[in-house]
Amino acid sequence: MTMADSIVNKVGRRHSLRVLGVGGLSAVGLLSLVGCGGEEEGGGGECTGEVDAQSQQLRQTLQYVEQSTQDGKWCHNCVQYTAGTHGACGSCTVFTGPVQPDGYCLSWAAMPEAPAEG
Repeated sequence: MTMADSIVNKVGRRHSLRVLGVGGLSAVGLLSLVGCGGEEEGGGGECTGEVDAQSQQLRQTLQYVEQSTQDGKWCHNCVQYTAGTHGACGSCTVFTGPVQPDGYCLSWAAMPEAPAEG
């Protein structure tokens, strides 16, 4: 391999990394715009917010979904969740960005039950 070939390989590699980086940032941007819209019962409303790459990776690791398939387990009844206003998306203490009230992830933990009055 000549010195010229080495330079071309480095430039090609750098260009590829830039393209992948811009593509990755674009995907994260698109996901943050999609947010957690929808009009399902309990959720609904549009919400947008930035989701950084680290948080996106954490969401994937925790298998976050915007519509729970787990009986009785939704973000809105998880101790980690903070509700948004007027049925809009809320937030989570585990990762950043908008969180659909009807969503679910592996970090779900039941809220403590309120003491009975009387």
